[in-house]
Amino acid sequence: MTINQLHLGNLFRSRREPGKPGLPVISVTMHDGLVHRDALDRKDNSTLAPEEHLLVRKGDIAYNMMRMWQGAFGLAETDGIVSPAYVVVIPQKDIDPLFAAYWFKSARMIYLFWAYSYGITGDRLRLYYKDFAQIPVNVPSKPEQERIGRVLATTDRAIAGMDKLIAAKRTLKKGLAQQLLTGKYRLPGFGEPAVEGKVGKDSKCGWIPSDWENVQFGTLGSTYTGLACKTKEDFGDGYPYIPYLNIFDNTYIDPTRMDRVRIGTDERQHTVQYGDIFFTTSSETRLEVGMAAVMLSEVESTYLNSFCFGFRLNSFDRLWPEFAGHLLRGSETRRAIARLSQGATRYNLPQSCIKELYIPLPSLLEQKHIAALLGKADREIALLEKKLAALHELKKGLMQKLLTGPMPAKESA
Repeated sequence: MTINQLHLGNLFRSRREPGKPGLPVISVTMHDGLVHRDALDRKDNSTLAPEEHLLVRKGDIAYNMMRMWQGAFGLAETDGIVSPAYVVVIPQKDIDPLFAAYWFKSARMIYLFWAYSYGITGDRLRLYYKDFAQIPVNVPSKPEQERIGRVLATTDRAIAGMDKLIAAKRTLKKGLAQQLLTGKYRLPGFGEPAVEGKVGKDSKCGWIPSDWENVQFGTLGSTYTGLACKTKEDFGDGYPYIPYLNIFDNTYIDPTRMDRVRIGTDERQHTVQYGDIFFTTSSETRLEVGMAAVMLSEVESTYLNSFCFGFRLNSFDRLWPEFAGHLLRGSETRRAIARLSQGATRYNLPQSCIKELYIPLPSLLEQKHIAALLGKADREIALLEKKLAALHELKKGLMQKLLTGPMPAKESA
């Protein structure tokens, strides 16, 4: 690889042209590069006229001078206008714009952007163009830059395609779960679906198939509390316990995501077991309170976070644990749990309230078939997520290999 040592000022020129009416307003974001402001969920309080903005042309790079050392920049895919607080630079003939967009994300370049930024405190660092232009760099030949850009862009397209596929699979699974868990769609051999006014029955769960039960959750088992009387000194080693986020994030408890707690021989703490259902007790939003997860692993001497409570089924004859995980995460049940929560600014779900929840229950055999179908969909999504993680690791490795060169020292002022 041929390497040429230059300064960024040899490769980029500053563009300070005023904006033009009719062009879209573009914002610089930390992770997504340049984004049309209309696509961002943020209020636009700017009263600047288009001519008071800066013009950015397709192929330019615009950066936030206060956040360039954190990677706040982007390659323009269309003409537009940006805030005059940004810096717009024009790639010259010896630098490929696509290569530059990846190159600027490398650890070496992020370090140099920080090193050449100036400010009184860390949160006031600014990288003006005059300092940007002084950064010494080593760059490969233009043909090599173009090859690197193509390789990394191909990887990004694969990542974007996998993201879309996962999103589509999740949407499909969500829609299927919505239909199966309410009885609006029945698997072959399991009777007629619920149709308001024709087939089914109106219950506290809404319209459900005529052969389904309308069951009060509290009749299926009993609740128990999580850890009590613990201080921060008790955590870090000892017995495994289920942390809050293991419940909040998962339909089924992830046995690899356990924390540790010391339990004395004289303590009376509840241990968890296979088939137990766990609920988070509080949240800042009503729609996130009472998130549920089910334990499907055989465990011994495992405890529950103090900000959660457990529910132990009397038996698995009426509610199948795998089905319970999907049902309690279903949109209809989530809304019902939200209605049972208490609070104004922070919402809580007492154990007594979850007992009042009504759930629709098909036969045990139908529960098992529904759980198997939704579980298969979850496994397909998990497999795609592993492939996505592998693509991200591939890109990380490629960037490390293709964009890492000799580290030039910061020149003295």
